[in-house]
Amino acid sequence: MATSPSSQEQSSDKDAIIAALRAETQKLHEMVFKLAARIEHGESFETTYAASKSASKSRHYNEIPDQGMSANHVAAIIDDVHLCDFNPKLNTSSYVNVTSEPEERAVAVIGAEINIADASVYPASIELHNKAVNMIASLWHAPEPKNGDDYCGAGTVGSTEACLLAGLALKFRWRKWYAERHGLSEIEVLAVRPNLVISSAFQAAWEKLFRYFDVEAKVVKPSLVKGKMAVDAKALVSLCDEKTIAVVGILGNHY
Repeated sequence: MATSPSSQEQSSDKDAIIAALRAETQKLHEMVFKLAARIEHGESFETTYAASKSASKSRHYNEIPDQGMSANHVAAIIDDVHLCDFNPKLNTSSYVNVTSEPEERAVAVIGAEINIADASVYPASIELHNKAVNMIASLWHAPEPKNGDDYCGAGTVGSTEACLLAGLALKFRWRKWYAERHGLSEIEVLAVRPNLVISSAFQAAWEKLFRYFDVEAKVVKPSLVKGKMAVDAKALVSLCDEKTIAVVGILGNHY
C-alpha cells in the first residue's frame, strides 16, 4: 500500500531543490562574470581607454585584477594620474631634472631593462658604470687606485641613496679604526655611537641616516660670514671628537 510523503519530507526535498538551484545560479553568475571580463579584456586591445567600458568603472587598484588590460589602457591610466602632478618645468624647488632630451629618456628606458646588480650577465653595463664612477672620483680628486684599477664606488638610484651609502661606508671605516684604537672587539664596538658634524641646512636624506643608522647629528647653524651664508669652520672643528665619522659640507640652503 503506497503512502504519501510526510510534510517534513516534502519540506526537506524543497530545501534541497532550492539549494541546488541557488548553486547552479551562482555558477551561471560566475560564468557570465568571467565572460564579461574576457569580453572587456579583449575590447581593451581594440579601443582606446576613454572609449572602453573600463573608463566608466571606479577602480582603486589596491588588488591585482582577475583580468589584465592592454598596454595602451594601462599607459592611459598612468598618464591620467600623472596629470595631477605639477609641471616639472615649473618646479624650482626640487633636486631633480626639470627637463630632459629625447635621447636621455631613450637611454633611461634601456637602463630600465638592465639589472646592474648582476655583473656576470651585464658586463658591458658594469664597465660603463665603472667609467661613470671613475669620472666622479677624478672630479673630486680621490686618491688613485693601485695597479690602475677602477675607483671603488657604486651607482645609486638618487642622491638620498648615495648619502646613505656614503654614511654607512664612513661608519664602518670609523668603527674599525675606533675598535683598534681602544682595543674593542667587533661586538663591543657596536655599543659605541658615532656622530657626524653637519650644517643645519642639510637635506632630508641625512635625517634618515641619523634616525635609521644610529648616528648622532652634531648640527651647526650657518650665519653670515663675509656677506655670505656659511658655516664657521672653527665651529665645525670644535664639535669634532674621536667618535666623529665625517664633516659634511652643504652647498646651498635646504631649509
